[in-house]
Amino acid sequence: MIDSTTINLCKQQFNWATFRSGKAGIKIHTVYDPNNKVPTFFSITTASKHDKKAAEKMPLLDGATYVFDRAYNDYAWYYSMSLRDISFVGRMKSTTRFEVAEVLKASGKGVLKDELIHLSSTKAKKDCPCILRHIRFLREEDGKELSFITNDLKRTAVEIADLYKQRWQIELFFKWIKQNLKIKRFLGTNENAVRTQIIIAMISYLLLKLVNKKSASKLSLHQVAILVAANLMSPRNIFDLLLQKELQKPPENRSNQLTFGFG
Repeated sequence: MIDSTTINLCKQQFNWATFRSGKAGIKIHTVYDPNNKVPTFFSITTASKHDKKAAEKMPLLDGATYVFDRAYNDYAWYYSMSLRDISFVGRMKSTTRFEVAEVLKASGKGVLKDELIHLSSTKAKKDCPCILRHIRFLREEDGKELSFITNDLKRTAVEIADLYKQRWQIELFFKWIKQNLKIKRFLGTNENAVRTQIIIAMISYLLLKLVNKKSASKLSLHQVAILVAANLMSPRNIFDLLLQKELQKPPENRSNQLTFGFG
């Protein structure tokens, strides 16, 4: 999954973080592995950086499959991925011009159209001179029609739609780190301070996921975060701590303890 999340900042305090007029902000551009539920790459830019420009510098893996939304619509990028045997699934813009090369059987629940296409605008033909696939799909839960564009000619149309549906996982990841890793308020206002705090938050997330995966605990990641925060200065084996049946409550007097970054 490829996506970004924006963190709004105060223009007066973070004037280096260019965004819209009168606003400041930063973006965290992320590649997320939905199987292991961890980010595999992220970069930090000002919020004015376009998603597709940031994606050009992402270290994508040959032979992998990447899913993204319409913000990443870039035909030259599509073609470069196709040359590397990278599969992608994206949303097609309504203004996309194409010619149908072959109509495929629209089989599977919700599949309205399945066809092989050539992009037909002058620039698109130059930037992406290869066969792509257009799938029109009716989403059952809200009746919305979605148009997908992909270079995957092997998966079924339903499988392509299911891949795109998994995008909600990266949205949940962004929501979790914002709620639990204290990256809405920053200790410093310069660019280096902001970047450092976000990097520390990401490292914390990966360490929590690693510990949770290696242990036999059935606690949620949020519960693990609370438990670690409450026992950060305790000389205890973390795996023994996770296996206890009840969460240990934070001690009442924590004035002399290091504060861990979880809310």
